[in-house]
Amino acid sequence: MPTTRVLGGVATAAAIIGLTVPTASATDVADAWVTPYYALPGMRLTVTTTACGRDASYSKGQSEAGGQVNLLPVGRRSGLLAGSFRVPENTRPGWYTVTLRCPPRTQATTSFRVVRLPRGGFSRSGCGDFIRPDRHFARR
Repeated sequence: MPTTRVLGGVATAAAIIGLTVPTASATDVADAWVTPYYALPGMRLTVTTTACGRDASYSKGQSEAGGQVNLLPVGRRSGLLAGSFRVPENTRPGWYTVTLRCPPRTQATTSFRVVRLPRGGFSRSGCGDFIRPDRHFARR
C-alpha cells in the first residue's frame, strides 16, 4: 500500500508539472515584427523575422491588408529575413495580421495597426502646429 501511495503521488505531481510547463511549437514563435507598427493607408511597411532559423534563405508572408510579401536575407546576418508591402489606399483603420511561413513547417504571425489621419493634418512631432499632408508629403 505505501508504494501505491508514493507512485500515485509521483504520478499526480508529474501530471501537474506537465500541465504547467509551456510547450513550444512552430506557431508560438514571436520573432517577427512589422515596422512601422502604426501605418496609414498607402504606406510601405517592412516585415522582418528571425523565426525561420539561421540557415533560412527565404520566407513567404500573407498580409490581411497588402497581400503577399516575400522575405529575403538581410545583409550578412544569418537568419534575418525582411520584405515589404504597401497598405492599399482603401484599407480601413484597424488591426491586421501578417502570417509568415518558412520551410519546412515554421509559421509566425505578427500584426500592425492601420490608423486614419486626423482631419486637417498632423504634427510630425506629435505636438505643435499641424502640417497638411497634401502639402508636405509626396505621394508615390
